[in-house]
Amino acid sequence: MNKVSKGLILALAGITVGTSTGLSTTLFQSTTVAYAADMSKEKNDLANRYIADYLGNCQQYEQNDKTFKGFSSIKDITYSRDNKIKIDVNDDIYQLSKARRSLLIQDLQNGVYGTLADNDLKKLSEKDIQKGCPTTIYLNGKVIGHTAKNDNHHIIWDK
Repeated sequence: MNKVSKGLILALAGITVGTSTGLSTTLFQSTTVAYAADMSKEKNDLANRYIADYLGNCQQYEQNDKTFKGFSSIKDITYSRDNKIKIDVNDDIYQLSKARRSLLIQDLQNGVYGTLADNDLKKLSEKDIQKGCPTTIYLNGKVIGHTAKNDNHHIIWDK
């Protein structure tokens, strides 16, 4: 099994702590004050390779840890240079409750930011992290969910 990255631990700790105490953003405080800048195509390609590794690790851990429940429902995560996330899912995503699906997507959002930070691929300010990434969820090429326009941490499901 691959080693667990610092970003993965931070992402999961952020969700776990955040759901019980509301302190998730303090785990991601950064001394960087610049806003998220555009990244090069090469860095974006590298980021997506690291994000695929992150997803693979989470899927391996799902078998032994219910914290990772639902990661096997995710086919692919793509991060774009304009700070957006596209998530492709399997049909079995609907076996999860809406609340669990939403938490899973929030875990993935945090995992993407953790991966970017771990690998020094993008400078993110605390404001960027608090704002989150606009995210769209696809099943067989059709949109089945997306983040709310005014809150990137709130997931709106089509059904």
